[in-house]
Amino acid sequence: MLQDLLTGVEKTSLILVTDNALCPGRHLLLNWIDHLGTRCDKLILVCFERHPDFFKNWLPLDVQKKMTLIDGRKTADIGRTNVDLMADVTSEVSRTGGSVGVVIDSVSMLLLVKSTPITCSFLHNIAAGSQVTQVVALLHRDVHDQNTCRLLEHVAPTVVEMASTGGAQYTCCIRHCRPTGKVLKSREYFYTDDSFHIYNFGSATSQDGSSQHKPQDDLTSKLPFNLSLTDAEKDARSKVKLPYLKDGSGDSEASSGRIFYQPDDVDDFDEEDPDDDLDI
Repeated sequence: MLQDLLTGVEKTSLILVTDNALCPGRHLLLNWIDHLGTRCDKLILVCFERHPDFFKNWLPLDVQKKMTLIDGRKTADIGRTNVDLMADVTSEVSRTGGSVGVVIDSVSMLLLVKSTPITCSFLHNIAAGSQVTQVVALLHRDVHDQNTCRLLEHVAPTVVEMASTGGAQYTCCIRHCRPTGKVLKSREYFYTDDSFHIYNFGSATSQDGSSQHKPQDDLTSKLPFNLSLTDAEKDARSKVKLPYLKDGSGDSEASSGRIFYQPDDVDDFDEEDPDDDLDI
């Protein structure tokens, strides 16, 4: 599924890539910029953590011609507001008549000067634009608390969580919500070369034995009483005829319900009709 998300086969408006210090996601973000630049008419890159030249020098020339770089380090100063940054991105989006892709290299830097609700609203408003094809943002989840990470993951229809790394192999967990509402989850691996280009995608479930579901212990075996039935008990239970249930023999009297009342000796039973004096 990761390769389908990169190439645009799986449609999604907002992708949140989360990483930590031990398993960085910078190389995955670089490849996403490259693929998104080939699919869109214009690419807006908001740089909070890295200098814009870092991304510009890595990308091919045809993608560089489509790029518009916004230095978020100046935009995210305390003297400016979230409206200023939103206005910068919106103005760049409106200047083109085609499809636009937006990439934010670090949402964590924005969260240091902006509140979590403002940041979530900022991402949602950009992704909801009619001209915006896709928004990709990187979050360092080991810098923030769980509530902040969960709020941002709730806003994003697609979350790619970097899980582990071993040399050139990386493993990630993907949660993707399709526009139809169906949620897909997978654990996949990929490799990177010396130039940070990723290749050789595959499912990590078959390789990682720890990701397979382990059989659960039978909790009923430790109880002092028996909750299960033997084959003889199950057979006896199936032969019991329940009341008010047709047995399939066609006997209408046996299948119909009746009420029999046997009065006691102390009952005041009057055989006369109590409504005999009424004109009915």
